[in-house]
Amino acid sequence: MLVCAYCEQEATMRIVSNPEQVCFEHAMEFWTGLILYARDNADMCVKQERLCTCRACEELSASYLRASAIAAAGPAPHDHEYFSIRLASYADFSAASYANGV
Repeated sequence: MLVCAYCEQEATMRIVSNPEQVCFEHAMEFWTGLILYARDNADMCVKQERLCTCRACEELSASYLRASAIAAAGPAPHDHEYFSIRLASYADFSAASYANGV
Protein backbone atom coordinates (compact mmCIF):
# COMPACT_ATOMS: atom_id res chain seq x y z
CA MET A 1 0.00 0.00 0.00
CA LEU A 2 1.37 3.39 -1.01
CA VAL A 3 1.12 6.36 1.33
CA CYS A 4 0.73 10.00 0.38
CA ALA A 5 4.01 11.84 -0.06
CA TYR A 6 2.74 14.77 2.03
CA CYS A 7 0.90 12.98 4.84
CA GLU A 8 0.46 9.44 6.16
CA GLN A 9 -2.90 8.73 4.49
CA GLU A 10 -3.32 6.11 1.78
CA ALA A 11 -2.28 7.37 -1.68
CA THR A 12 -5.30 6.86 -3.90
CA MET A 13 -4.68 9.49 -6.60
CA ARG A 14 -1.96 10.39 -9.09
CA ILE A 15 -1.02 13.96 -10.02
CA VAL A 16 1.37 15.31 -12.64
CA SER A 17 4.09 16.07 -10.16
CA ASN A 18 6.97 14.38 -8.44
CA PRO A 19 6.00 12.58 -6.22
CA GLU A 20 2.84 11.62 -8.04
CA GLN A 21 1.12 9.30 -5.55
CA VAL A 22 -0.98 11.40 -3.15
CA CYS A 23 -4.14 11.22 -1.10
CA PHE A 24 -7.46 12.65 -2.27
CA GLU A 25 -7.13 15.89 -0.26
CA HIS A 26 -3.68 16.69 -1.65
CA ALA A 27 -4.79 15.80 -5.19
CA MET A 28 -7.72 18.22 -4.90
CA GLU A 29 -5.39 20.90 -3.53
CA PHE A 30 -2.99 20.38 -6.47
CA TRP A 31 -5.64 20.46 -9.21
CA THR A 32 -7.46 23.44 -7.66
CA GLY A 33 -4.20 25.35 -7.45
CA LEU A 34 -3.31 24.48 -11.03
CA ILE A 35 -6.69 25.62 -12.35
CA LEU A 36 -6.50 28.88 -10.38
CA TYR A 37 -2.96 29.49 -11.65
CA ALA A 38 -4.03 28.90 -15.27
CA ARG A 39 -7.10 31.10 -14.89
CA ASP A 40 -5.10 33.94 -13.30
CA ASN A 41 -2.53 33.89 -16.12
CA ALA A 42 -5.13 33.77 -18.91
CA ASP A 43 -6.07 36.87 -20.87
CA MET A 44 -9.40 38.45 -20.02
CA CYS A 45 -12.12 37.96 -22.62
CA VAL A 46 -13.79 41.19 -23.70
CA LYS A 47 -15.94 39.65 -26.40
CA GLN A 48 -19.02 41.72 -25.53
CA GLU A 49 -17.22 45.09 -25.74
CA ARG A 50 -14.97 44.72 -28.80
CA LEU A 51 -13.09 42.21 -30.93
CA CYS A 52 -11.53 39.76 -28.52
CA THR A 53 -7.90 38.67 -28.92
CA CYS A 54 -7.60 36.29 -25.97
CA ARG A 55 -6.03 32.92 -26.70
CA ALA A 56 -9.25 30.99 -26.16
CA CYS A 57 -11.25 33.13 -28.61
CA GLU A 58 -8.44 33.08 -31.20
CA GLU A 59 -8.26 29.28 -31.04
CA LEU A 60 -12.04 29.04 -31.25
CA SER A 61 -12.19 31.34 -34.28
CA ALA A 62 -9.38 29.39 -35.99
CA SER A 63 -11.25 26.16 -35.32
CA TYR A 64 -14.45 27.71 -36.71
CA LEU A 65 -12.60 28.84 -39.86
CA ARG A 66 -11.17 25.34 -40.39
CA ALA A 67 -14.60 23.77 -39.93
CA SER A 68 -16.16 26.26 -42.37
CA ALA A 69 -13.47 25.57 -44.98
CA ILE A 70 -13.96 21.81 -44.66
CA ALA A 71 -17.75 22.20 -44.95
CA ALA A 72 -17.39 24.43 -48.02
CA ALA A 73 -15.02 21.97 -49.72
CA GLY A 74 -17.51 19.17 -49.32
CA PRO A 75 -16.83 15.54 -48.58
CA ALA A 76 -13.59 13.89 -49.58
CA PRO A 77 -13.70 11.76 -52.74
CA HIS A 78 -14.11 8.04 -52.27
CA ASP A 79 -11.26 5.66 -52.96
CA HIS A 80 -12.72 4.49 -56.27
CA GLU A 81 -13.27 8.00 -57.67
CA TYR A 82 -10.60 9.49 -59.93
CA PHE A 83 -9.79 13.16 -59.77
CA SER A 84 -7.04 15.29 -61.20
CA ILE A 85 -4.73 17.54 -59.26
CA ARG A 86 -2.70 20.16 -61.03
CA LEU A 87 0.84 19.97 -59.76
CA ALA A 88 2.53 23.20 -58.79
CA SER A 89 5.83 22.13 -60.34
CA TYR A 90 4.09 21.31 -63.64
CA ALA A 91 2.29 24.66 -63.63
CA ASP A 92 5.53 26.56 -63.03
CA PHE A 93 7.31 24.59 -65.76
CA SER A 94 4.49 25.16 -68.22
CA ALA A 95 4.45 28.91 -67.57
CA ALA A 96 8.21 29.09 -68.04
CA SER A 97 7.96 27.09 -71.28
CA TYR A 98 5.33 29.40 -72.72
CA ALA A 99 7.31 32.48 -71.69
CA ASN A 100 10.43 31.18 -73.43
CA GLY A 101 8.49 30.15 -76.52
CA VAL A 102 9.23 26.43 -76.14
